[in-house]
Amino acid sequence: MKKITHYYSLAPQWQAEFAEKIGAKFIDNKIIVIPDSIGTGNSYFTQILPGISVLFIDFTLKIPLKITRIVSPNELYIFHFDLSEHVNLIKINNKDYEIGSYDKLDLAIIDNQIESSFKPSTNERTIAVRVLVDKKLLHDFIAKHTGAEIIKPKTNDNKKVFYHYGNIDSNSILLIQSIKNKSVYDLSFEPLLKGVSLKLLGNFFNKFYDSGATKKDITEIELEAIIKTKDYLFNHLYGSFPSVTFLASMAGMSESKYKILFKKCFNDAPNRLFIKEKMTLANTLLKSGKFTTLTDVIYELNYTKLSYFSSKYYELFHRKPSEDFIKKK
Repeated sequence: MKKITHYYSLAPQWQAEFAEKIGAKFIDNKIIVIPDSIGTGNSYFTQILPGISVLFIDFTLKIPLKITRIVSPNELYIFHFDLSEHVNLIKINNKDYEIGSYDKLDLAIIDNQIESSFKPSTNERTIAVRVLVDKKLLHDFIAKHTGAEIIKPKTNDNKKVFYHYGNIDSNSILLIQSIKNKSVYDLSFEPLLKGVSLKLLGNFFNKFYDSGATKKDITEIELEAIIKTKDYLFNHLYGSFPSVTFLASMAGMSESKYKILFKKCFNDAPNRLFIKEKMTLANTLLKSGKFTTLTDVIYELNYTKLSYFSSKYYELFHRKPSEDFIKKK
């Protein structure tokens, strides 16, 4: 396994060192072209606004690679949105997490004061957006961290550090999909990437503050139980909805209480949120070019009636599934 260390900053200087370490071509202080000895693909880095930069990753590795981001003086949060169709590994605070597959979790937020490692799968296309944000812009967010998400002080100066591991929302998945097949050499790529990145942050903070508004009425134990059931739903999108009775039992609540608290946390009913995420997954499968017929797609998602599937798909996308279906060649 080839091992690479690097650091992050809001300016592009870190990229030149990274490109040199892997023997890559570095273009216009923005594009790193993965060398043939490692794989194919590239990355694209640019500053969006003062205090916010973005790194777009799109590559397929031929050899195992461990990329370790070391702690640097830069006071940043790293928002890692992973839309790979397979499992990558990310190590945060000495703990391995699976990230990127649709039956796993695909969002990580990491304090730059915690060292982390990224081990992408080989012979699979890795797609990720990493938005780097200056902590000075996030005072309110930092003040509202839940106790469960704050790690005990690990830094030399006894500072509290933070990480979060969860799911990308449906709208954000669609945003990332809008750029995944764009060439980084296209003149429209940079403005599109900047716009998508700001919307990704906006979607996350909208959810964060909506959730924060409900915490006055929900105990920490109840909140953890509700989030546990939401994670269960998102990890089982290929199956059927398990029933509110099952989810309420998992949360240790009555059905009525569970439905009320779930709606407060996520502004939707469990079944509706499940279907939205499932249709977002369906959109990806339809466009993947891996299926011969529409029927193959609906069976993959555990549906039996095309008419029902089509109606639910149309509710979210205002398009028929057949309009988005790319047949396997």
